[in-house]
Amino acid sequence: MLWPERRLLTSLMSRHTHLRFMPEATARQGGHITLLFTVESEQRLPRDQGSCGAGFTVHHGVEAAGTLTLVRQQPSAQSAGVEPDQRITDPVAQRADITVTDRHGSAINDDRIYRSYIESCRFATLLRPHEHLTLQVRLDCPPSQGFGMSAAGLMALGGLLLKLTGRGSRRQYLKIAHQVERQHSGGLGDVLGASVGGVELRTHPGAPGWPGQVESFGAETPVLLVWESTQQRHTSSYIDDAGWKSAITKAGHDCMKRLTQIPWDAKAWPRLIEESATFAEASGMMEEDGRSSLLTTVREAMKKTDLESLAVPCLCMLGTSVAVLPVDLDRTPQEEQLEQLGALCLEQGLSMLLTRLAPVRSNE
Repeated sequence: MLWPERRLLTSLMSRHTHLRFMPEATARQGGHITLLFTVESEQRLPRDQGSCGAGFTVHHGVEAAGTLTLVRQQPSAQSAGVEPDQRITDPVAQRADITVTDRHGSAINDDRIYRSYIESCRFATLLRPHEHLTLQVRLDCPPSQGFGMSAAGLMALGGLLLKLTGRGSRRQYLKIAHQVERQHSGGLGDVLGASVGGVELRTHPGAPGWPGQVESFGAETPVLLVWESTQQRHTSSYIDDAGWKSAITKAGHDCMKRLTQIPWDAKAWPRLIEESATFAEASGMMEEDGRSSLLTTVREAMKKTDLESLAVPCLCMLGTSVAVLPVDLDRTPQEEQLEQLGALCLEQGLSMLLTRLAPVRSNE
């Protein structure tokens, strides 16, 4: 039995003179974690929607690898002596072969967001009708746990297409990623936040570059992510609910008023940690049973380590997950200490991943 992509290529070869494979390329994008935010989804255009808020980007995220196949059309008998159009518009040729796997190598069967992104790139002529994409996407973190995997996947795919084609700019692919996220009711500010890396403050909602506005600072520290694997929460279940939307936005605006009054640099870190806890309580997120239970379990595990004075568990919005973060960037936990805490969390039936903050970068 032929794999789906081999069946497709066999079909193409029966109708076209040749397939020319471009070299394989790979692109990565770290996940994004929001600690506090507002919901700004009333605007008509997806590019204007998003959120104000604060969060950070981590090293682990999504890897996209793939190749472009250039498909050339064979001349028909009727076109003898006439130069044929070498480009084809065959929908089979334009169809992308996409494989998505999780951190354990198991297949994820939902690839709709990637297909939407590819179609948007075709519409923007960043991909051409005669170019067939074979794509493998691998997630380092679980989806629907507040780690920004949909945004990271789209951003990694954009980076891959930029490498394969040399067309467009990073900012163009980021803008498309933001719009596709919104069309699928995904993350509000993940693309904007992850576009600059580090620890970011999103001061105006929207797509990167414009109208979205964001600033960021860098920090070196390991981060422990802990989550309850039996509970997943899609962003839309909150931002499409009028009650949650109102409570989240009010709490987020209150926190942002205070954070925007101070310089956004490494000295703002303790205030961010404080406002994260304030937001979790004021928005009602802390009151949900799954999150409350998770926080209690992680805090109890921390009592068995020497981390209580060095680190604090902060809720990741909007998953059933926490990020164990340093209280002070001048006294960050050692990886060995976080690994010990992670092992204790595993004993309690939780899942965990040790990662690091990602560096600051330009979203140009």
